[in-house]
Amino acid sequence: MIQPDQWREILHETILYGMLFKALALDAESLNQDQLKMSYRPMFDTVSMWAERKHHEYRSQFGRMGGKIHVQKTTDGFLYLVLVTVKGRREECIYNVSHLKAECQIRLNNYLYDAKQLAK
Repeated sequence: MIQPDQWREILHETILYGMLFKALALDAESLNQDQLKMSYRPMFDTVSMWAERKHHEYRSQFGRMGGKIHVQKTTDGFLYLVLVTVKGRREECIYNVSHLKAECQIRLNNYLYDAKQLAK
């Protein structure tokens, strides 16, 4: 059974993984200028694809809950505004950009830690 406000958690994860895969893709692209690209580019691509998959999973789950994202934007560099419709009701969600970045870092660290544990 879905809790009444569970859509907020799903939306939050959708946003986090969307930001993470885009940031990783940009970082990987910047390696094209560097001599280290042969060493690190495959790792960035793998992690970026993982984050993109997670983003799409959460976005699909949000859609199945009756949610649709209309606008996602940084308002002033400090706040991230998201406008959604959930089950016919318009909602505005505001996030702190610094907190989102920190949470992205946590997701990335957890992924890398889990990958390291599996490699042992």
